[in-house]
Amino acid sequence: MADLIKRLWTAIILVPILVVALFVDPSPWSILVLATIAGGLAHDEFLRMALPATAEDRELPLRVVMGTVGAAVLALPMVFGAGRVLPPLLAASAILVALTLLARKHHLDRAGRHAAACFASVLYVPLLASLWPQIKLHFSPGWLFVTLAIAFMSDTGAYAFGRLWGKHKLYPAVSPGKTWEGALGGLVGANLATIGWGSLFLLPELTIPKAIALGVVGSLAGQVGDLFESMLKRGYGVKDSGSLLPGHGGMLDRVDALLFVGPVVYYFATYVVYGGMC
Repeated sequence: MADLIKRLWTAIILVPILVVALFVDPSPWSILVLATIAGGLAHDEFLRMALPATAEDRELPLRVVMGTVGAAVLALPMVFGAGRVLPPLLAASAILVALTLLARKHHLDRAGRHAAACFASVLYVPLLASLWPQIKLHFSPGWLFVTLAIAFMSDTGAYAFGRLWGKHKLYPAVSPGKTWEGALGGLVGANLATIGWGSLFLLPELTIPKAIALGVVGSLAGQVGDLFESMLKRGYGVKDSGSLLPGHGGMLDRVDALLFVGPVVYYFATYVVYGGMC
């Protein structure tokens, strides 16, 4: 019960901010700010798990450099256009990471592991999160709302079905609590989002057959994102990615599914709904 109360208070504080950024501000800039903050925090939590600080850290902390790289990869594609800025930005990021690792003379024996974590972190969090504000910019606030609804209603449906009928373990080596019945509930929850909030309310251009397809693919992507983060946490020996959000854990714990749902919605809207026009 205490955990549920904490979750409710977190939602009471965060949901109004998100609604204002989605529907009150007609521009995509407030969403870009929120995405940069959320993505930056999630990126830092991943780096804290992958690159824990040690007593030997005498140089500029690697997480500071990677935080700067992550913020640039997340925010600049929308400001200057992803097609124009993203390739040189990723190339420059790779060179900067290499130079930073070369300068860390006290960590040469771990340079390979650190490089793998740095490059993976950029692809995993900032690059995927960069699509959140672009969904509002290129399509509409309704599309971004449905993106959020797919991730969160899929999670809610999975939790409800798992608690009520869950018997068959989905992937116990990674997440012992998840079941096949819960996965089915996730599909149901995501389709309620794409049909109820999408086709019947915010997105009339999203026909019901396409809404069902998006709900299925989006839910599967979100559940993969959730399982992937669970695998990372198990590998790093932590229960939560952080403690920023009471009742939820860290920011990465909250957006793990959304990171994978965002690209699905963006490219589904681009190529399936609007025929490659955005």
